[in-house]
Amino acid sequence: MRNLIRMDLYRMARLTMFWGCLIITFALALGTAPFEKLMFRLASSLSSEAVEPFPAEAQLSAILKDPFPVLGLMLAFLSLCSFFHADVENGYIKNIAGQMPQKGYTILSKFVAALVHNLVFAAAAIIGKMGGTLIVQRLVVDSSIPDSVRILLLKLLLIQSICAILLLVVSTFRNKSLGMILAVLFGLGLTSLIYFGINQGLRPVFGESVDISKYMPDSVMDEDPLDTVKAILTALITGAVFLMLAIRIFDRKDVH
Repeated sequence: MRNLIRMDLYRMARLTMFWGCLIITFALALGTAPFEKLMFRLASSLSSEAVEPFPAEAQLSAILKDPFPVLGLMLAFLSLCSFFHADVENGYIKNIAGQMPQKGYTILSKFVAALVHNLVFAAAAIIGKMGGTLIVQRLVVDSSIPDSVRILLLKLLLIQSICAILLLVVSTFRNKSLGMILAVLFGLGLTSLIYFGINQGLRPVFGESVDISKYMPDSVMDEDPLDTVKAILTALITGAVFLMLAIRIFDRKDVH
């Protein structure tokens, strides 16, 4: 299993999509603060009223608790979909799965590799945001950092549970196109229409008050304040359910 994970990490590091999305994520994060200052100056120049100056300081805690720039999370999910489907596209999934006691080990290995992937993207986004902030502001180490670290870890856990959903769609069902669509919807926070449709189907059975969006990882991730217990339970339940489905179904499928 360890060798399989190492092979997946090596394969991931060789993907052009991985490096392309990572570089764009870093660049977007690096440009966030300078772009905000530019927009602030443009708005100030167009306003006839006196406007307060652009803040001279930025808190490190604000960067840690919300590391991904606009489009950053979507880019991470798109990179993951490309990685999850790479062994099928390149035609060597049968050779890999045939060497495992259970074919589902390949799914579990990708899930573990996805954790490393997400940590790399989060680190690139945080470093990029810090670098961009230092160009236009002073970065202040404030007292809210411990709570921001808590929020960051919870968000990474919730993101990992979304990876289990993408794994089921892309690796088990081998539907990269649908996975890419879900990556965009999850990354941009546009899943409300999906949840609305599911709610409409469930309400005749469970009543009008049912709303699954309250317990889905991408919705929980956007809550402020982010509740620790709810976030952990949501991530563990969602991740376990979809990961087990992905492994069980893949074990029963013919690999070709």
